[in-house]
Formats: sequence, structure tokens, C-alpha cells
Amino acid sequence: MDLNRMEGFTSLRICIKHINFGILPMLTTTIFRLHPSQAQIPQLNEIFTIYNRIKRKGYNLLFNGEQGIQQKLMQTCHNNPYVNTILIENTAKLEQQKTWLKKKGKYLKQKIEVVKGKIANNQERNPKDRSLQGLYALLSSLQNRLAHLTLKAIVFGTKRLFRERVRGKVSRDAFKIQRDASFGCIGKAQGGIQNNNLKFLPNDDLRISTFHKERGNIPKRMLVPLVVNLDQRPKIQEILQVDKYTVVVKRRFVKGELRYYAHVSYDTPEPQVRYGFQHGAIGLDFNYNCIALVNTDKAGQFLSYQMIPFRNLHTYRKGRRADYASFKLEKVINYCLNKGKGIVIEDLSFTQSFSYNKKWNRKLNQFKTSMLPLLERKCARRGIAVTKIHPAYTSIIGDLMYSRSFNLSRHALASYVIARRGLGFTETIPAFYKRLLAQVGGVFKPRLNPSSPYYQWAKLYDLFKHCGITSFNPAETPSYKTSVLVKKLRMHGANPATGARLDNLTAGLLACG
Repeated sequence: MDLNRMEGFTSLRICIKHINFGILPMLTTTIFRLHPSQAQIPQLNEIFTIYNRIKRKGYNLLFNGEQGIQQKLMQTCHNNPYVNTILIENTAKLEQQKTWLKKKGKYLKQKIEVVKGKIANNQERNPKDRSLQGLYALLSSLQNRLAHLTLKAIVFGTKRLFRERVRGKVSRDAFKIQRDASFGCIGKAQGGIQNNNLKFLPNDDLRISTFHKERGNIPKRMLVPLVVNLDQRPKIQEILQVDKYTVVVKRRFVKGELRYYAHVSYDTPEPQVRYGFQHGAIGLDFNYNCIALVNTDKAGQFLSYQMIPFRNLHTYRKGRRADYASFKLEKVINYCLNKGKGIVIEDLSFTQSFSYNKKWNRKLNQFKTSMLPLLERKCARRGIAVTKIHPAYTSIIGDLMYSRSFNLSRHALASYVIARRGLGFTETIPAFYKRLLAQVGGVFKPRLNPSSPYYQWAKLYDLFKHCGITSFNPAETPSYKTSVLVKKLRMHGANPATGARLDNLTAGLLACG
């Protein structure tokens, strides 16, 4: 279940810094399939239509800044809980747009300054440079975009579906079904009543309130049976006992037929930590195409490693990317369960002051909005301790200090440094590196503060980069780049060892995981 799709109904924030699993609540979501009768299907579809019509009307009123929105919606809806949920969802959507508008304006201003700096540098070097014409055109385009940057109304049902409807690839009825695909109601614990509009009953029925009053053959509420398998039976008992829960009813085409589902979300206490750092740690290094895992003991010694490759996630759509990422992160969880240790990750910041192309932006956004929060939620449910460390120079330290000892990739070595840092160990510069820095003196001056614990590492990296040495792995270092510095390193005992074998992700686990 992609929790990011439930925006507006619930918000999940898990702040993990040596998590205390016994205090923070955890959001649990379960999906049940509904089986309405032939007489109930038109009534259920009517709820979808009215609810989403009111939601679009309420959003337009909120976007235009009108007053008395709730009273205007109640004249059409006659159901206050649904109206309250709609107002919460629309307010969340509008706040997201305003946040995006601020970030977009900030990005355009920074991009304009960068382009102006390039123009000034090119004019100083060569006033007749041909690239100046293109830079001036880019500057004019950016300034025009910034001047016309305004808040625009959203398209309900996604832009892709709307464009297909405009081109005639989707019929009108199919477009309405996919556009008006969900309705929900946030539960409230008042007087022992939990979510009176969408309420689960002990006889495996979902009671749904309609937009009609009780008269004649038109019922005020309808009971829709749902399917509960053996794995979901304990979930039903939890739902019936919790104070409040949120239900979102969705419909979608599956194998050519229209099916209905109920997504139920509620808070449960997090399990206690079962896998900590008493016997060591698992270091994890995230990359856009793979995940590197390294197993260390409590003394920080290297034991084993594992690489989990990714496909081209940027080519998938949102739902498929989330499902594929969840499948891969389950392997990370299995690795931690197999080793019986907690996991150490980097405390990454994804605040962008510039933009890449569309493909790289999507890759970066995948980590920011899906993979890292999803990994933290999975670890919380399994009782795996998670700690975050400062990500500074993990790859560089691993490459400079351990590449010729373990003969592994840069990502695996960075994971090793991450695991050691999470256990409280620090890497000191070896003596032969210090002698090299003493010979260079103050020629290289990194942009770091000299009091920074990574100042010497940055200085050493600049030295090797200036000499044309970018890798110390024998498999990655061509023969023509093997300079005198690399030969000196070999003389001081930094010789490559045999590479370690990959770990089995599922060894020692039960069939049920």
C-alpha cells in the first residue's frame, strides 16, 4: 500500500534518531475488498460522484478565497463529516501548492544568479564569445517564468488522464470513474463512536452513510459485505477496538471489471526493539541504482557484504516505483533479521538549490518521498533499530582508506564507514598519508573549516584528484594512472586482499519470513 497516495487524509511522520519504539504511534493500513450487491452498486457509485463533485467545488471556493465554504457545501451534501474531511483534504492540497510555489520561485532566482555569473565570466574572458547569445536567451526565459509564476488550480484525476480524455483515447464514462475514484471520512473518537459514516461492524460489514435522508426505499445507510482472510482476521479485531480510524473507499478496473476496496488506517503502538547494536551493525549506502549493505561486528570489523541492484526506477510511474522499491527494501529487512542487528543509514538532506534534468530529478525524488520513509516504517514494524549518522565524506574515506584492503566497490566501502560511524568509531588518517600531506604543505586548501574532523580527508582527496588518481581499487584503476603515489602506497602495505563473497539474503529465515 502506497501511503503517499492517502495525502490529505492522514500524515505519517517518523523521526528516527535512535528510535524509541515503545512511545511513538505507528500508522497501520489494511486493504479489504468490498462485495456490494447489484442493487448497492448504483448507490455506491452515486456516493463517489457526489463526494468528488463537492470536493472539486470546495477546492475552487478555497482557491478563490471565499468565505462560508462549509455552509455552502452542506447545502449540497447534507452530511457534515464528509464535508469536514473534504475541507481537510482540500486545505492540504492547497498548502502543498503554495509550498511548491515558494520552492519554484527560490529555484528560479538562484538559477538567474548562476546564469548572470556565467555571462559575466564569459564577457570578461571573451566579449565576442558565441555562447553569450544563448546565455542571454536563457536569462530572458528564466526572468519571464519568474514574472509569470502564479498559483494555478490543480487537475483532478491527474493530467495524464485528462490529456487522454481530450485526445479521445478514454471515454467519458471511463474518465469519470477513474477521476472520481475514492471517497473517505476521518474518524473521530467522540462518546465511544468511531467513524459513524464509514464504520466496520463485527459481522464483517462496512456501514456506509449515503447523502440521502431516510425515506421510502432510499436508505440513509447501506451495509456492504467485505472479504476477510485468515491473515486479516486479527486486523479486524484491532480495528473494532481502536479509538478512531480512517477509511478510504476506492474503485478501480481490475481484469476488465470494476472492483471496490476499503483502505483502513489506524494508529498502533510500535513493537519493542528486538534487533539492536549489541552485536554489531549493518551499514547501508543508498544509491540511485543499488543498495550496498555491510555487516560488521561490535568492534567495527568487516564481516560480509551484500549488493542489491535496482532497475531504472525513473522509467516507472509512481505506483509501480513504490511497489518495486518496497520489494527491494524487503531484502534489506531480511538481511537485518538474518544477522540480528540494527541498521545505520545516512541522515541525508534533499534540499535542492538547483535542478537536474527530468530523469535525475525523478531519481532523487524517489529517495526523498518514498524509499527512505518506507525503509524506516518497515524497520519500525519489524523491531529493527535504526540510527542516522552524518553523511560527510563516507565514500571518500572508504575509497582512500579501505579500497586496497578489501578490493570492494566504493558503495560497499562507504557502507562499511557508515556502519563504523554508527557504532561510534572514527577513521584516522594513516601515517603514510600524513607524510604525503606534510610534503604538500598548504598548497591545497579545502573549503572546509580547518577545525572540521574531515578537513585532512578533504585535503588528501584534493591531492589525489589533482594527481589524476580517482580510484584505489585495482579493478577500477587503469595502468596508465598508476603513478608514483600509488607505488608508495603499495610499499607501505596497502595491498589488495581477496574480495569477500556476497551474503545470502534469506539464509536462516523461515519460509514465512
